Amino acid sequence: MKLYVKQMYDWNYYAYYAEDVDEKYWDYFKTELWWQFGNGFIKTYDNVDGFEYCAKNFTKFAEVAVNQRLKIIETPWEKALEWLISEIKKIGVPWYIHGSVAMALWGIDVNPKDVNVIITNYSDYDKVREHFYKFAIQPFERCDNWIMSGLGTIFCEANIGFAFYNKELEPYDMTKLHQIDYKGEKIYISTLEMLKQDNALYGRPERVRLIEESIRRMQRL
Repeated sequence: MKLYVKQMYDWNYYAYYAEDVDEKYWDYFKTELWWQFGNGFIKTYDNVDGFEYCAKNFTKFAEVAVNQRLKIIETPWEKALEWLISEIKKIGVPWYIHGSVAMALWGIDVNPKDVNVIITNYSDYDKVREHFYKFAIQPFERCDNWIMSGLGTIFCEANIGFAFYNKELEPYDMTKLHQIDYKGEKIYISTLEMLKQDNALYGRPERVRLIEESIRRMQRL
């Protein structure tokens, strides 16, 4: 497939294009809210601050980034996670790992296609965006009163997606999470119950089964 950025009138209105997309990959683009035209897809953005970095990074990394998400190529998620840990430590915000990487860190047999980061306090949105926006492949944007209050995706070795909780002033109780030692660094990850609920919500029965098996193993220890 062909992936590129197209300027629409000015740099405040632009689009990502994917052309000549094999039909077996259409569902991915639809799920990611791209608009379809024939065997191609378009995703538009309007008035997003810092777009020049997104355009530069998408042009440079889109082929690898999309092929990782489609599982056409392997995702070096461990390298991405090591880089993330070193960078996010610089700004000192509470965060944790969710999704398939959290499952992998629990020892569950999955092959993550990206890294999912939850920033627990929405009040840290500006601090996180300011530090990471130059790495963005999809822009950091506020989405108040949605499931999350802010989203953004960067690329370094792999896609690293950020999501921000809605509560701005109430500190998140990090003791609800599971803490592990990852290559000498203490990090938080989602609990198995959190992962089970999330995968059940999104209709992933095979992952739910794997998580339940892991829960039973833990209970036997």
